[in-house]
Amino acid sequence: MTGSYNTWFVILSIVAAVAASFASLTMVERLKKASGLTKWKWIAAGGLTLGGGIWSMHFVAMLAYDMGMPVRYDSWLLTVSILSSAGASFLAFYLMSRGLKKRIDAAVGSIVIGLGIISMHYIGMEAMIMEAAIRYDAQLVAASAAIAFAASFTALIVLKSFMNYPRRLKRFKIGASLVLGAGISGMHYTGMASASFYHVETSAQTDPFIDPTPLGYIVTFGVFVLIGLFILVNRYDTKMEEHSDHILFMDNLYQTIVESANDAVITMNQEGKILAWNQAAVDTFGFSQKEAVGQLINIVVPPSFYEAHPEGAALFLQKGAARVIGQTVELEGMHATGRVFPLELSLSSTSNDEQTYYTGIIRDISERIQQQERINELVYKDELTHLPNRRMLNDHLETVLMQAHKNNEEAGVLFLDLDRFKQINDVYGHKTGDALLKQVTERLQAESGDHDFAARQSGDEFILVLRETSSYKAGMAASQLLDALREPFFIDEVELFVTPSIGISLYPQDGLEADDLIKFADTAMYQAKQEGGNQYQFFTMEINEVISRKMMLETGLRKAAGRGEIEIYYQPQVVIGTGDVKSFEALVRWNHRELGLVSPLDFIPLAEETKLIIPLGKWILKKACTQFKTWLDEGHELFHISVNISAVQFNDPGFVDSVKQILDETGLDPKYLDLELTESVVQNPQTAIPFMHELKAMGIKISLDDFGTGYSSLNYLKDFPLDTLKIDKSFIQTIHKSSKDRAVVDTIIHMALNLNLNVIAEGVETPSQLDYLISRKCHQYQGYLCSAPVPHDQITTRFFQPVKGAPLT
Repeated sequence: MTGSYNTWFVILSIVAAVAASFASLTMVERLKKASGLTKWKWIAAGGLTLGGGIWSMHFVAMLAYDMGMPVRYDSWLLTVSILSSAGASFLAFYLMSRGLKKRIDAAVGSIVIGLGIISMHYIGMEAMIMEAAIRYDAQLVAASAAIAFAASFTALIVLKSFMNYPRRLKRFKIGASLVLGAGISGMHYTGMASASFYHVETSAQTDPFIDPTPLGYIVTFGVFVLIGLFILVNRYDTKMEEHSDHILFMDNLYQTIVESANDAVITMNQEGKILAWNQAAVDTFGFSQKEAVGQLINIVVPPSFYEAHPEGAALFLQKGAARVIGQTVELEGMHATGRVFPLELSLSSTSNDEQTYYTGIIRDISERIQQQERINELVYKDELTHLPNRRMLNDHLETVLMQAHKNNEEAGVLFLDLDRFKQINDVYGHKTGDALLKQVTERLQAESGDHDFAARQSGDEFILVLRETSSYKAGMAASQLLDALREPFFIDEVELFVTPSIGISLYPQDGLEADDLIKFADTAMYQAKQEGGNQYQFFTMEINEVISRKMMLETGLRKAAGRGEIEIYYQPQVVIGTGDVKSFEALVRWNHRELGLVSPLDFIPLAEETKLIIPLGKWILKKACTQFKTWLDEGHELFHISVNISAVQFNDPGFVDSVKQILDETGLDPKYLDLELTESVVQNPQTAIPFMHELKAMGIKISLDDFGTGYSSLNYLKDFPLDTLKIDKSFIQTIHKSSKDRAVVDTIIHMALNLNLNVIAEGVETPSQLDYLISRKCHQYQGYLCSAPVPHDQITTRFFQPVKGAPLT
């Protein structure tokens, strides 16, 4: 018998095979990631899809062959055929799930699967009930079997590749499906080609049978629906798995970030029960995860929190957390050891239908607080004493004055400076000085009242601000400070004594501004120090005027020489008996551009105090030497020029060298220079005597000025290399009024004569005074009897005789 194929059914059968192959490749991708029951789900789904596709392809292909006779199918054999196809497919997916590590595994598997497919085909052929018998061509049967085995092997390899490398082979899925579909179809149509049909008479069939036509449509439709359903399920499952993987990945990422975070991350429910506790929380609070999770957040809340929130932490989370959610707040936490420390909290919340969950990001800010305190310490506190510094003082004083103005009260400023503190630094070193300042600070703080404010201004200067005070209270406070510092200080077993000078200014009578009150208290302190120290002094306008004038003089003195305001006047030294003028004393005068002529008694002590006397003294010495050299060059016969030397100048280590330099620059022979020293200059013989011998070695004369008015000692006359003694004018002016003064003058002249020293009397104003000095054989005098100090041009016209050969003017 000869039959023909229905083209559309043939195409439909091949499409069924390709669709089943495509669905199988899709499912094998899911098999790789599956495990447990999920893996068996995809084995079953894959086996059902591939088995159903193969069997539907076979059944539709059978329907496509029309032999011109009705064909029905034996239901039992048809069932066995279906089971063979499904079993082979299940086996293929099972082998995929186990992994085909070796080619021999794929070969063995392909034989078993191929036998299942061959069985499905030829059992299905035997299930046909018709008026024909089937004979098979052995070669074509063998060819169909070979194709079945080859298709099975290829299917296993392709399925394995797609399971191992799904992303890499995804774009080849359609091509692979066509290859597998072609293999399945080729095996079937080759098997069909091996069969020959011969007409035979058959008896009526009593066994169960199935009408093929409706069954074919039902099976084809069902298989395609099943394939489509599995593809949709696979896609949905893929998306769900991707979503689940994404969630899992994000959850793992979140956990990784949380665990590696430097800040503590704590999650709790609305009852305050801790649900999550990362490693940073362990480090921050000292509780392990096992100890913390499941406990109430109360374990890290200090007792002070419950004083402010008696309702407790859980109720605070429910009612009060909304105030801090989304903000960063500073709170306190409690360590497992009970230590309370500052922390920074960022709180967030999330809710579902039943619960609200809170996540807190917590940072221990102890170090930051310490750094901030350190910064404040540096900005507002003195590093040595830890008292408030000048900046904090100004801020505080401004606040005190505002409060005093508001309440109509008085306020006071005490400016305290330690007397002779520099000497302690110089003798014992700055380390001892610093230790002394710390002990002074302790006593100041001990004496300060609850409302008082003590600060370190600078160096050894301290300021106390008194609130709600009065002049009486301020004086009492100053008196108590004097008493507190009167007791000795012991530093490294060294007993030290230090006294303060205190100036007091009051608000509002002395000033309304903070800067003015501090300045006025400083002025009053300076006055207290000028009067000997170890006392307090209230500010007055008279003191302010004196200090202001002094400051004005100091400022002007720094510029006076450069402005031409400093002049040298010369007073003649007269030889008693002959009346000759052969020597002069150089005296400095300052003609201030605003104040007029300033007395040396005003500016010389100031120059010594400020050390301006050193450059000023060099200028005076050079000016006097230059002028005297000019007179000598003019041919005048002279003895010497006397220049007064301050104690500050003389004690300067570079004094002797500066004198030598000036003599070299002016060209004056040292024998013409007479340096007048006061008794205060030579109070330190160990230093003074070597300097004096150096000067004498140069040929310079040395006079002791104002002898008898200072710390007079006969050792001066015995040990010092002196040339002249000068009797102070205070003795000369009372020589006819006081027998004691006459006795002093007589004694000085007598000693000088016996020691072979020149003696000069100062301040001679009357002939009677001169007569007395002549009677006592005094050598020289100077004073208004002869002339007051005059400029150098008057010296030339009044005391010098014209030199022979000099031009007349």
